[in-house]
Amino acid sequence: MRTKAVLAAGMLAVAGWVEAQQFTGPAVWQVVQTNAVKRWTEAQPKGADGIYTYPGVTVDVKKREVRLLAEAVGHRAGITTEFLLVGPMSDRAYEALAVTVASPSDIVRAVERLGLARGGGIGSRPFRFWPYGEHLSLAMIRLDDPARKEQPFSAFIKDSNTETPMIGADGIVFTGGRWIGDACLTDTNMPASVCSLYNEGATVFDVPSRVGQSEVYGRLTVAEQIPYGTLLEVVLRPLLPPDGKPRMLPLTLTLSKKADAFRLAITSADGRVSEDLPLTDGVKWLKARSEEGREPFVTLDIDEALTLADAARVAELFAMLDGKGLKLDGKPDRGVYPMAFLPQEKWRERKDRIPQPFELHLTRDANGAIRKKLVFIEEDWSGESLDPALTPKDYPFDTWDAFLPLVKRTGGPDNKVNLLFVFAPGDLPLREVMPGVRAVSDVLPLVYLFKTAASEEKEK
Repeated sequence: MRTKAVLAAGMLAVAGWVEAQQFTGPAVWQVVQTNAVKRWTEAQPKGADGIYTYPGVTVDVKKREVRLLAEAVGHRAGITTEFLLVGPMSDRAYEALAVTVASPSDIVRAVERLGLARGGGIGSRPFRFWPYGEHLSLAMIRLDDPARKEQPFSAFIKDSNTETPMIGADGIVFTGGRWIGDACLTDTNMPASVCSLYNEGATVFDVPSRVGQSEVYGRLTVAEQIPYGTLLEVVLRPLLPPDGKPRMLPLTLTLSKKADAFRLAITSADGRVSEDLPLTDGVKWLKARSEEGREPFVTLDIDEALTLADAARVAELFAMLDGKGLKLDGKPDRGVYPMAFLPQEKWRERKDRIPQPFELHLTRDANGAIRKKLVFIEEDWSGESLDPALTPKDYPFDTWDAFLPLVKRTGGPDNKVNLLFVFAPGDLPLREVMPGVRAVSDVLPLVYLFKTAASEEKEK
């Protein structure tokens, strides 16, 4: 029955019983081969142990695979492609290779039947910049091809960068789409992506690399034209490490300093401290996990007994390792994302900054006491110059309780800036700095910390 259905679908495409439609902008997709889709669905195995079906998608737990149906959009070769697959309610067919028959939510449910948990797209937690989730291989079968051979999806997408192609053996990441409770927003919210070719926060599947939309545009294109409405069977299989355990390894790394030596306490997701090692040995431990096929997603928590200079040294190390055996993921509840300790030096120049951040300046007086000062930079755009006139205003304060009200008062009710620059001596312990960062974190969540001279702040 299945063979007959496939042949019938192929005959429809080859005979041209449907008229191709040009998609050059947002438009609603209509299923082209309704009868062939119905026959494909009816031909799927049902009732057997470990077989689950949803409209347009079936999962075989024993075979460890998910199969779903999609229709080719019909773009000619060379057209820029930002999505391999979009859902049936998407208006982005003009940017996709094919449109799925199944809804994104049903595809997620099918993959979950294989025992894979939903991950999370970029932005699914604060300071998540890597797609998070288990990896799967994705192959496609053109049902108008009498041989009906599986081909990796890289065969359908041309990458102009042949030296370091974006699509490879790492497959795709099961980020799982965006949900509120039992409602899958990816079903209806544009772009309603099933498989994105750039890091799209709400997609069901993402590429494993860190890549923005502008980087994909013009780089990834349709490899060859597949006639409009051609049925494609998409096959998904888990890509787990050899021992079958999950690839994802979420960890919290607590960095401390004892006897002038850095140490790393490694805590797993269940709260169990598995290792407490010298920093160098801790990095080797992480490398060993990566070589075993694990993918450490690490949240770096720096002991506040460390100085600002120490924190910057450690952050620099982990910035070098990010994407090379581990991936930085989020920030601790009371801390900051590691890159906060590595601001660009050119950002010290106020005339080159748009917008102007709030500035917190910490200095020591002659007795060693910490002095606190908010600097708010007023911008006057009334002149003829294309640049505003900047007027820094100092607001000294004594306690951290006064900091948030001061920020709100100086910024005013229409303030849209959510950025804080902290200037403090490099030898100042973080315990003297972080209370200020936390005091305003609800309104100024983006933070960068600059080292100043040990005894005085660099005045602007």
